[in-house]
Amino acid sequence: MTNALVIGRDVPWNAAWTGEDRFELRPCRWANGKLAVWQPTSPGNGKPMFADPHMVRQRMSVMRMICTVCGQRTTPGDRWMFAMGEYIKHLGAKFWVTTEAPVHKACAELAGARCPHIRKLGIQPQPFPAGHMVMAALVGGEQFEKDFGIKVPAGQQIIGHLKIAFPATIIRERAA
Repeated sequence: MTNALVIGRDVPWNAAWTGEDRFELRPCRWANGKLAVWQPTSPGNGKPMFADPHMVRQRMSVMRMICTVCGQRTTPGDRWMFAMGEYIKHLGAKFWVTTEAPVHKACAELAGARCPHIRKLGIQPQPFPAGHMVMAALVGGEQFEKDFGIKVPAGQQIIGHLKIAFPATIIRERAA
């Protein structure tokens, strides 16, 4: 059955679909070959799961600066973001981190108009600042095993999503 939804217009490129809802552990090129949560790639198969980014596409979008809306690479002159993230301490320094990869300005405007979550938060896109680094979110434990149906070998570090991190002074706190 052909889905009438268009990826990049109606559904973000990095959204997972119900037909991709299976998980394994595999080495991931977007996580420097480290063991990571993998899921099959079959966008458009089933129904979109808007709040759940596809594990592999999410990592690829962070590493390659791919727009999460349209799936095309962003350039430094057209790289925007919605400031959805949190502040953390890492190695004694404060960082602002997000799992959201950048978007193009036109894609940010489309997302702002169509995405109920972004509208509810009332946030506007802002230029993607220079000076970021990438961090890996490690996963595991009882809840992870229950949610994903994957048993993590003892002592093994597994990568879930990647995070873009900025020194905390770069990202303005948005109004609550």
